[in-house]
Amino acid sequence: MSGDEKISRLFAALGAADPHSWAESEIEENLPQLARYRFLRALAQDIQAWDTSSVNSLRDDSDAEGAIESDPTMDLGRLARLVAREAAFNVLRRLADPDSDDLPADIQQQLPGWVLTETTPAGEPTHRALDCLYEDLNTVVDSSGDTQPSKTIAAGWIWLTNLRPFCEYLAAEVEYDFDDSDWLAIDSALPETDDDQPRSAWYAYPLVGRDRIDLQIARSVNGDEVSVSAQGTVNSRVRSRVELLFDIMARYALAPE
Repeated sequence: MSGDEKISRLFAALGAADPHSWAESEIEENLPQLARYRFLRALAQDIQAWDTSSVNSLRDDSDAEGAIESDPTMDLGRLARLVAREAAFNVLRRLADPDSDDLPADIQQQLPGWVLTETTPAGEPTHRALDCLYEDLNTVVDSSGDTQPSKTIAAGWIWLTNLRPFCEYLAAEVEYDFDDSDWLAIDSALPETDDDQPRSAWYAYPLVGRDRIDLQIARSVNGDEVSVSAQGTVNSRVRSRVELLFDIMARYALAPE
């Protein structure tokens, strides 16, 4: 199979209307058309995913309903910021992970990817990648779409035996996949902490998914408790669930299955 035929088949697998023309441009004009089409295809899918129910979901999660009666214009502006934030998050996520699309693994292995890199003021590449920008989007734009500093969501203590399930449930609130490697990092750092020290000296661990929560942890040296603080910018619904999680983890000792 020639290079032109292979590239044409890949464009066809991506759903291009005229795969041969795209492949011809890639080869004859030496343009990264396959990578361009793949990236634009992923963004088009994100756009198509927006419908009335997804917009209403954003409205519900932001608790924007209360603003409708008092100031409809303010409500629409806030909703517009929420949609813009979601769109920006998806673009940054696609930039960071080309394989986040829905293509079969055997097709993904044949496709080019991309990377966003820094340049000097003169436009020369420094070869330093601007990777995973979506992880830090919420440090400047909160989950309501507004620009605000990170805030304390909840703070207190929990039983040491509950720390891993606490982390797992907290991660689930921001759609972060907490696994064994995450737990190993926290469990290894915990013995060196002391909650009598200033909070700035506690162990910090970020949970970055749809939103971001920065977890600060320190053990009680002479007890079975762990002091924890959750920092971030989340809507009131998530805040309430996190506060409830703190309360449960301090009241009960969870038993493993």
